[in-house]
Amino acid sequence: MPEDEVEEYLQKVIVNPELLENHDILDLANKDPLVLHKPSNNINTIDLRSILTGETDVYQGLFLLNQDIKINEQVFDTIWKQSDIHICCDGGIQRLYKYTKSKMSKDMSLEYIPDYLIGDFDSLDLGIKEFYLKHGTIVIKQETQMSSDLQKSISIFKLSFLNVLQTYVDSKKENFGIELYDGIHKLDSQYDKDFELMGQKKDFRVIAFSGLGGRVDQCIQNISQLYHTWLNYDTSFSKQPKMIFVNEVDIVFKVPKDGFYITWPTEWKLNEKSPVLLNSGILPIGEANHLKYTLGYKWDVRDFNLSMINGFVSSSNRFSCASGCYTHSVKDVIVNIELNYENLSKLLKVMNK
Repeated sequence: MPEDEVEEYLQKVIVNPELLENHDILDLANKDPLVLHKPSNNINTIDLRSILTGETDVYQGLFLLNQDIKINEQVFDTIWKQSDIHICCDGGIQRLYKYTKSKMSKDMSLEYIPDYLIGDFDSLDLGIKEFYLKHGTIVIKQETQMSSDLQKSISIFKLSFLNVLQTYVDSKKENFGIELYDGIHKLDSQYDKDFELMGQKKDFRVIAFSGLGGRVDQCIQNISQLYHTWLNYDTSFSKQPKMIFVNEVDIVFKVPKDGFYITWPTEWKLNEKSPVLLNSGILPIGEANHLKYTLGYKWDVRDFNLSMINGFVSSSNRFSCASGCYTHSVKDVIVNIELNYENLSKLLKVMNK
């Protein structure tokens, strides 16, 4: 990229362009002052704090997948409380029961009752199902094998977002009134256009706990959901990641193409004794990609071709800037950010005092 184009490009990224006067353009990436300033309003942005500290004004769903929950107790509680709907994907209900019954500091099983349990129930403990059913969870069986339990949960979320699901749920009927084979997908399809229209007026997102560990086939299946149409409708909002996996060691989401800014509180980066932010990757999963420019990474790139086939993947990168990083790619790209949840929990305790 010619130097004059770089300068013009950076003018669109940085709120205070006068910073450019004091730095060599080709050296800007490693200057902390560069990203200490908030991005301008026309830049698509996500603040990691909104995911992990309860500061959000979007309609949020929390999915619990069928993998052990190993997330810090306080972080779990914060995300649970900020979520508008809680959905367990089949065996995920057992993971929730185990986590709240024995992995927390005390038995908290009655404090975390999900709104819905859905799946084909091929891996479900009937005793645990009855426990949650007794305490108010709506249990919907779907026998179709043409969709994963995560996809079934997505249909529940979309119908809940539209506030139409309660019209069809009837506790007096078998399977709560939902057709046994694929009734939830049929309802989802029926309201698909309504969901698209609502998504243009109201923002939403899904947090999925523990979806990218375990078996590789399940991991790839879950990642594939990040590319589905329902997450990629054009909206009047800043383009936000609509689905975020929160795992034992990192968070994973799809960054929209073109310019995108990820921000965080400076104490997450500058606290040398208890840093929250660790490694990061920019991953061309699904198709080759091209990074026009990155800013705020330890190893920034310019005009970099990403490809799984050719082995050009930006992995084990770190952050050089105090409060944010910027990515500009030709196509949507998957980003993962490694976090120290224990250190994050310490900061949450300080904030809540």
